[in-house]
Amino acid sequence: MKKILIKNAYILFGKELQIVQNGSILINEHGMIEDVSISKRSPEKRGNTITNSVYKDNKIDIIDAEGFILLPGLINSHVHIGDSIGKDISANSDLNQRIHPQFGIKKTILERTPRSQLMQMIRNAALSMLHKGITTFVDFREGGLEGINLLQNAIEGLPIKKIILGRIDFNINDKDAKTTTRFPKNGKDFESKSKTLGNPNVIEENDIINQGSKIIENCDGFGISGANENTNEMLRLYNKIITKYKQKQIEWKSHKKDPVVAIHAAEAETAVMESIKNYKKTEIERTVNTLNPDIYIHVTNPTNSDLQLLYQKKKKIVICPRANGVLGTGFVPIRKMLEYNFELGIGTDNVMLNSPDLFREMDFLIKSQRAVEKDASFLDAKEILKMATVNGGKIFNLNIGSIEKGYRADLVFIDKYDLDLYPIHDPHMSIVHRCTERQLKAVMINGNFVLEKTAIR
Repeated sequence: MKKILIKNAYILFGKELQIVQNGSILINEHGMIEDVSISKRSPEKRGNTITNSVYKDNKIDIIDAEGFILLPGLINSHVHIGDSIGKDISANSDLNQRIHPQFGIKKTILERTPRSQLMQMIRNAALSMLHKGITTFVDFREGGLEGINLLQNAIEGLPIKKIILGRIDFNINDKDAKTTTRFPKNGKDFESKSKTLGNPNVIEENDIINQGSKIIENCDGFGISGANENTNEMLRLYNKIITKYKQKQIEWKSHKKDPVVAIHAAEAETAVMESIKNYKKTEIERTVNTLNPDIYIHVTNPTNSDLQLLYQKKKKIVICPRANGVLGTGFVPIRKMLEYNFELGIGTDNVMLNSPDLFREMDFLIKSQRAVEKDASFLDAKEILKMATVNGGKIFNLNIGSIEKGYRADLVFIDKYDLDLYPIHDPHMSIVHRCTERQLKAVMINGNFVLEKTAIR
């Protein structure tokens, strides 16, 4: 591809989403941002990297972005894209009835739906995200290695970026497993039985490690359902698989990124109580020591000691406000989290529960939190927008989510003259609580336009 110069743009620049009027972005042949002009002067008069000679170079495509706000591509930091076939089924049921991995209606839907239909709905959901400005999504992938392949095949050829977090699934057929019997749910029961290798009711440890190793070699990490669905021994095995994998990467001098480990925790008060009842610890207290994950999903109902522990252990948090709302599990304690200086990511969670729309997610978050806190100034819009862009890139250690030198040119073009936006007095607030798919006119990934509703070039 040619270099691209985008000029006359209204840019949300850098990790603080600084407002830059009449800015310019230079994108190199590899889809990376080479330079950003934050001067109010035009690039022709600017004595910096975007020089007069570069600007006039006929090997550069020039795009006049007057009339557009450019923001980083949105990052959906937590989604279950596989259940998009089940939109709004059992809509008035609670969390366990709808999406529990062992007995929820979601499990039945996924088991009974033909693979071809699952693939089509996954592809539709990915396309929907692209049309809503989401350039990267992080999927909690059910179904073991088979589930990973299902997703890969479903979105083949689509430009959207994906981070796949798989999991070991004992309910699928695995040729290398001696049995498909699930680990006993009761932790003590498992730990007594697991000492007897060859017990027909318990999967052998080596089989689990083999299955987990195959999964981790074909995705970006583990996305584990929840602590209560896993014994302490199973959580330790996940940790053991990751540790062995990292050791191999060091031995092979691999340049691959370390795998990510994420888990749902403290999503519902009932889950927290169940953990305390069975293990004398909260889900977070249990998993910090046995699993040692990088990222916690939800954290809607943590104890004060949970938050303190996550802060001390330098863990990351991804919240899913609308999912908590539709399931009635509560509001995330954002104020306390911000007091601990957590850099929060945000996700839309199950497509079965919500549309994969981060504009709606941000809008819901700012209004619901201000209502809960009874404070009209609480939670600045810029901080919410950072959750959907900058923070996502930081949490997953990728050079995305920010418009600055050295980052991938993943950009969203917003029509600033749209009837619902103009006149814009506070760009961050306008995007967070007024912007919809309609105002989004183009999406760029790695310097290539992947969606153009309006002729921009």
